[in-house]
Parts: sequence; C-alpha cells; structure tokens
Amino acid sequence: MGENDEADADATGPADADAAGPADADAAGRAESEARLTSWVRKTTDKVPTGWIITGAGAILLGATAAFGGLGPQPEPKPAEISIGEHYVGSELDMSVVSAAVGGEISDPDDGLRTLEVVMDVTNEYTEPRLGRSPHTMGGVGVEGVTLDGVDVERVADDSGVLYFQPDVPTRVRLTWTIEEGDVNPGDEIRIILPDSTRFQGSFVTRGTYWDDIRPGAYVTVQVDELPAEDAP
Repeated sequence: MGENDEADADATGPADADAAGPADADAAGRAESEARLTSWVRKTTDKVPTGWIITGAGAILLGATAAFGGLGPQPEPKPAEISIGEHYVGSELDMSVVSAAVGGEISDPDDGLRTLEVVMDVTNEYTEPRLGRSPHTMGGVGVEGVTLDGVDVERVADDSGVLYFQPDVPTRVRLTWTIEEGDVNPGDEIRIILPDSTRFQGSFVTRGTYWDDIRPGAYVTVQVDELPAEDAP
C-alpha cells in the first residue's frame, strides 16, 4: 500500500503544479497591470491643479443637481391678503391698517388735487430706531393702481411729525398723500400695500444697517371713507 500511495502522489503532483502555474501567472499579470494603472492615475492627477479638480467636481455636482430640478428658480412668496385691523409683520415692523379716507381739495397753486389719508398702528420690532418715511417703513406704503405724491407721517395723538419709530413703542400714525381728483373716491375699495424688506449689516468699507430688496409684503383691502371737512387741508 505504501508503494501505491507514493506512486499516486508522484502521478498527480506534477500535473497539479502544471495546472496551478498558468493561474498564478495570470493573477500576477493582472496585479502588475492594476499597479501600473494606479501609478499612472496618481501621476496624472498630481499634475492637475487642485482648483481644476474642485471646479470639475463642482460642475458635475451642479449638473446632477440641476438634472433633478434641485437648483431651479424658487418662486417668490406671494404678498399676504389681509383685512382691515389684521396685523402684518414685514420689514421688522408690526403694521395694522385702521382706516382710509379721501377729501379736501388742495388750494392753489395745485388745483384738482385731493388728500388721501390712511391711519395705521405701527410698532418697530427692530432693536434700533427707524426713520419714519424711509422706503422700508412708511415710505413703502402704497395704494395699488394709484399714483401717490410723497407722504407725510404724523402721530394721531398730537399731530406731531414722526421722524423715528422707536423700538417696541406702538404708535398710531396718519399717512397722507396728495392724489389726483377722481383717482380715489368715498365708497371705493382700495388695496393698501404694506412693505417688506431684507435687513443687511454692513462691514469693511460700508458699515451700519441697511434695508434692501423692498417689495410688497401684504395687501389690505379697505373701503374709503369721506374725509370730514374740518379734517381736510
């Protein structure tokens, strides 16, 4: 039996070695090819500026995102539609329309003009005083479809002019404009525009607080009263 086992071993050993030889050679060849490819890629990327790589990767990412609509233009939020007496917070002001009235012919030299008056409650929610007639405060209040000529802002309590809105101080104000006769009549419904804006903090060259991107924030539908004669200019 021992001789037979040795014979079998002698018979199979060389064949197995011959079969394993080509497989090992193929594996070694593949490993060598992969090593050469890896080395070439590394050398190539080393020659490419890092900024190009980042830019290229960013372009691929943006392209993929855009393909799925991820960077499409976002719709602007529509202005709110509120009623008289409702509060709207825009441009960091809490605003509520109380009433609107028209009347009082303006005397010479401007014939054919009337006064439009809007009464509002306003509270400055920012931490610093705000100018009363700036475009981002009462200067931004308007009437849809009506051309307004300037604005005067007065306190209802004492008819004093509003230079600033102090922080967290509720103030009832009277806004008045000069309009063309017939643009707004008693009994009409008008849409008062309340402003919104974005606050920016300046740095480096520019300093201070800035309000930009002024836009309609809310519409208030109001029926116009007739301004009593004693209140007309």
